[in-house]
Amino acid sequence: MAISSARIRAIAVAALLASSASGGADDALAPAQVTATAEVTTSQGTRSMPITLILARPISREAAQPLKKILETGGQQALMTAIQGTNRGRLNLGGLEYPIDLVIAEPYADGIRYIVVTTRAMQIEEVNESRSSLDYPFSVAVFEVPDFGSGQGDLYRRAALSIDADGRARIDSYDEEPGELKDIRRISGLGG
Repeated sequence: MAISSARIRAIAVAALLASSASGGADDALAPAQVTATAEVTTSQGTRSMPITLILARPISREAAQPLKKILETGGQQALMTAIQGTNRGRLNLGGLEYPIDLVIAEPYADGIRYIVVTTRAMQIEEVNESRSSLDYPFSVAVFEVPDFGSGQGDLYRRAALSIDADGRARIDSYDEEPGELKDIRRISGLGG
């Protein structure tokens, strides 16, 4: 059964409001700036480039549960409609800047674990040629930032999101291994 765009937006707004009520004291939900080195394999070989993530409005995993339900019942397009334009921050990769549409943050024993999702801009040739990569509308970064030292993670440049048989969110990469995020550091908070 398809979910209407208005219903998707209503559920997403409820999730976002719930997240802002619980986020005040939790360090994981505080705005932050994170730097790293992204290492990706392209047709020209392996490339390394700086990446900066401005994580302006993270939400907890619990607050993201309604979005998981949207993904499960409505698929990727429904999730994209729900999160697109929510202004959760921005991702600077090399010289390109992308808006961040979802930031999930959770504390773990040594720091904070983040899941960052952006609805990636489609390339003109993808749209004109109706490439199968259109079925992979997200870019996703999954990484840990320890309290001390530097962290690591994965960068999925073209990803599809789904819910597996066990009810867990799953990331599928389009025709490529995920890139690596190395030397990840939380360089500052952004204020409250």
